[in-house]
Amino acid sequence: MVIPRLLAVSCLLAAAAVSAEPHTYHLTDPAKKYVIDVLFAQPPSQTFDGAPALITLRKRAGGQVLQRIQSAEAFALFKPGHKASEFDRNLAYADQSLLLFRDFNFDGQQDLAVRNGNDAGYGGPSYDIYLFDPERPTLVLSKPFSALTRDASLGMFEIDPVTKSLHTQSKSGCCWRQSATWKIQDNRPVKVAEKIEVVQKPSQANPFMPYGYVDVTDRELRSGQWTEHRRLEGPFGEAPVMLRGTLDNKIPVELWWQLQGGVYVGEVRYSKTGSGKPIRLVGNTYEDGGIVLRELDDDGQMIGNWFVEGTPNEQGRQTGTWINGSRQLSIDVRPTAFKVAAQKLERVADSQREGRYLVNNVQDRRVGELTLKVLPGIDNGPEMADINLSIFQLKDPPVEVHHQYPLLAGNLVIAKDPKGDPLFRLQLLNGAAEVTGFGEYQKYSAAYVKQP
Repeated sequence: MVIPRLLAVSCLLAAAAVSAEPHTYHLTDPAKKYVIDVLFAQPPSQTFDGAPALITLRKRAGGQVLQRIQSAEAFALFKPGHKASEFDRNLAYADQSLLLFRDFNFDGQQDLAVRNGNDAGYGGPSYDIYLFDPERPTLVLSKPFSALTRDASLGMFEIDPVTKSLHTQSKSGCCWRQSATWKIQDNRPVKVAEKIEVVQKPSQANPFMPYGYVDVTDRELRSGQWTEHRRLEGPFGEAPVMLRGTLDNKIPVELWWQLQGGVYVGEVRYSKTGSGKPIRLVGNTYEDGGIVLRELDDDGQMIGNWFVEGTPNEQGRQTGTWINGSRQLSIDVRPTAFKVAAQKLERVADSQREGRYLVNNVQDRRVGELTLKVLPGIDNGPEMADINLSIFQLKDPPVEVHHQYPLLAGNLVIAKDPKGDPLFRLQLLNGAAEVTGFGEYQKYSAAYVKQP
């Protein structure tokens, strides 16, 4: 037999009263319209623990009972032993306050949200929403408004009194997130816009997509019809790693790197040798979670390779080997904090997206050139990248290819043949471009340095 919800709450309150002394909290709403009693038949033992409660709204003048509301799983507003005389008017996603008085339907009247359970996404707080009705003496439960705090929604919705709209948030795991906007029509919330963000990563369906990008879909209701716009955003960089130490225990160095869309970018500075100016680093991961960073001069010449352990050891140091030809130096650096120019950590600037790029690798006797021009998109589609790639090795005749492909997120090209097989991936960086070739295009793989 299914017991009605209100009857079940009453039974819980009665049963709890037998085992513990009831406790009543006396509260006031922001508009000072009511005197409010919150009765916990069995008070929660810990802050924010749920317990059945009876909420009584009384008329401020005279104390006449206007309405009683029962919650099967109410939550205390404060720690045991502390008093609360007025409600917090700002409710955040993680807030678990029992009562919230606001104007939810923008009719100029104070409404009420009652914390009742953990039925929102990921066990978040859910609410019963009661609306003011000028034709009734009591607040009226609204199932459509209450539904906005349950299921996939992440708790209580946000209220924007300026645009007279409500905003909800939802997510699924680490990689899917939705935000939605709702307008009030016939005293019900109606979704009028939403934004869906899907974190991208290499997958069986798209193995050539690098980490650090987000697929964004914007949908909007216009004249009863949904319109949709989809785009790729990124790359989104991780926090920079900053290190100081020595090469071969005698050459002082300072370096930093940041992961941007699966590519490591950074700089190294020899503080007591050479010019002392920072030198570009571009790199990738290698086996066992390590990082290889190519040290490049302004002409694309590779000065050396930094093979660094990906995480500090037990002594808090990061070690590895610097290699240039037959020369090898030990790396011993320690994480430390120093200032990195903000523009060096940002996505590629528009002024850096076109031009001529060079690579000059003496070790394998290879010289390469990339020229790039950004063309406008077609029919509101993404921009197009006009790409010329050439490579020259002393033992082989020079080879050159020319392609046009969509420029995703303004900085990424994933080039495929008509069968969908990969040719190369091009990632634009500030002052450089990383080309990852596949199959016969592997010969073009390198970090190309932008020329003035």
